[in-house]
Amino acid sequence: MAELDESMEVEILKQDLDARKQISRIMSRIKDYQDKVKEIVSSYYIDFLPNCYDNMAIMKNGKMLEEEINKIVSMVNQDTTWQLSMAQEHIQQLREELSEAIAGYKTSYKLQTIHSLFEMIPRSGDDYQKLITILDKIKLLLNDGSDPVFPKLDSYQSIRLRYHEEYQILLYNLNKKFESLIQFNEKPFQNTKAITIKIKKNEDQLHQVIVALVNTNYNIQRMCKFLMDNVFEPIITRPVSLTCNDDDGDFVSIQLSYQLKFSDELRPNYKIIFQRMMETFYCLGHMNILISDRQCIFSIIAKHIKGSLCKFLIENCLQNDIPDTIDEMNQSSIVQSIQEFNKFLTEMLFLDHENDTILDEYASKIELLFQKKFCTNIVSTASDIMKKDLHDMVLVEERETHFSNGSAMFSSCMVSKSTIELKKLLDKILSEVSSGEKELSERLMKTIATILQRYCIEVEQNHEKLLLKIPQQTALYHNNCMYLSFWLQKNASKLSGNNSFMLIGSALRDQGTKTFNNQLQNQRSLLLQSLKGFELSNGIVELGPEPQKAVRQCIRQLDLLKSVWQTVLPEYIYKSSIGGLVTAFCVEIIKRIFILEDITAEIGSGLVNVINVIKEKAPLLFKDPTDITIVVKNWTKLMQLLTILDASLIEITELWAEGKGPLTLNYKADEIKHLIRALFQNTKHRQTCLSSIIQL
Repeated sequence: MAELDESMEVEILKQDLDARKQISRIMSRIKDYQDKVKEIVSSYYIDFLPNCYDNMAIMKNGKMLEEEINKIVSMVNQDTTWQLSMAQEHIQQLREELSEAIAGYKTSYKLQTIHSLFEMIPRSGDDYQKLITILDKIKLLLNDGSDPVFPKLDSYQSIRLRYHEEYQILLYNLNKKFESLIQFNEKPFQNTKAITIKIKKNEDQLHQVIVALVNTNYNIQRMCKFLMDNVFEPIITRPVSLTCNDDDGDFVSIQLSYQLKFSDELRPNYKIIFQRMMETFYCLGHMNILISDRQCIFSIIAKHIKGSLCKFLIENCLQNDIPDTIDEMNQSSIVQSIQEFNKFLTEMLFLDHENDTILDEYASKIELLFQKKFCTNIVSTASDIMKKDLHDMVLVEERETHFSNGSAMFSSCMVSKSTIELKKLLDKILSEVSSGEKELSERLMKTIATILQRYCIEVEQNHEKLLLKIPQQTALYHNNCMYLSFWLQKNASKLSGNNSFMLIGSALRDQGTKTFNNQLQNQRSLLLQSLKGFELSNGIVELGPEPQKAVRQCIRQLDLLKSVWQTVLPEYIYKSSIGGLVTAFCVEIIKRIFILEDITAEIGSGLVNVINVIKEKAPLLFKDPTDITIVVKNWTKLMQLLTILDASLIEITELWAEGKGPLTLNYKADEIKHLIRALFQNTKHRQTCLSSIIQL
């Protein structure tokens, strides 16, 4: 048994020695390989001197060496005899040395591989895809993070610089080749610009170059910007001269010219734009090389510009070409044209059928957008009408502006021509309501409401100063509001009895009445201001010319109002308005006379003259002068005051007739007594007369 153990130990030692010899031999060969690679790398990337070594032979030796290394590593890791060796410390040291040698080999082999790849570049010629593959392999080796030694070598930066130089040369050659195959030229002149695009009719060359460019992450933005700025935007926004020529020798050419400055009126419509865009895409399609199942040149360009192009097309073409009228909309083919153009771009692989739906979605909204535009245009037209002069007026023969308790009555009057124009517009809208689709009809109903709601606000804003200062303007505005309110009431059944329209009608009447009442109040204030010259006091000896002058000024003011109101306002409104002002005027005259406690004969005579002026002029403010007795409530009282001022005690006593005479209709006993005391001296006859003035 002892002899067997001794024999086994001898065998292990023999194998151990043999393994050590193999490792030493491999390490020696690795060192020799490293030295040769180092010399090559140093020559080319450090000293930049020629080298006599056969690089391909060294590369082949490196491959063979790698196989032997793998065998040794396998033996070290798996041979149980080796593992059972008694010389464990020595074995561990050999392992470490072997590992270090292998690491050095790997670095050297990587350097040798990179150098071999560099040597393949000149032999690849114009095979751009092969060149890209070679450079990608070099890049991968340069960026190998598992080798901490490689980046620290003296040659690393030189190799990396060589890689970048070769890559830039490749890009430069690719760009030059691309520019020879696809040529973009622009030539600006003083007022125009000419664009030329030429595409080589060589699909194989185009495919090779374009695929290579795509694989080098070619920056296509320059091409995209050229197409947007110089081709697509001009086609969309202005008249252009476009020629697409497929018979130009070896090239397909696109020639485009246009004015730098242009008028919006010359902007082409969507049909022309779509046609020119399609012609352009057809010609550009010669460069639309298919790179993969889901990628081509158009799809790559589209990533950069399809969103902005579709948006630009919508904002600068489609939304401007939405029809303005219902008839135009019924005859328009814009929806179909958008859908066909969207389908064309999809077939050209510019748009993705599943993900790019902006044009189709816009086409589906055309009807709604038309309705909005149609109604917005109507409101805009109505707003323009509201800005027109109010004093340009016409007689309404139908007598459509008199309202009483919210019910329509009839009374002829003048209204602004602009209001007649607005009414015709409303009639037209209303006719569309009954004949249009439900959704449009509802929107048109809201538009009618919007117009009438804005009428009061916009007219007052646009004519604010005139409404405040010029009575005729106020009268017309009053009539206009009533006229529009009557239109609402007359068409209540067509408006579906909508309560909101009833409220709008009420608001129109209230606004017209309010504005006119403000004017009436202003005129009352002017009358009172004029009557400052009719100030009477108990200390005056004679009346003087001022009271009569003040009264005549008031009469002139009322007469001026007659000239601007009588033919404008409905008759009953005119009577009521001018009557109210005359009433306020008469009240002031009577009140000021009653202030006097002593009326001398001279003062009494002057007051008679003043009231006679009123008696002569005031009735002429009405078509029928006798209307003054009905409309001006205190007219009879003023006329009776005129009689009293010029009457004797006996005549006054007879007019009172013990409380049964005509004076009792307008005067109280105390008022008559006050006048008697002011007009007559204190005599027995006055005492008798005063005693007879009693209130029954």
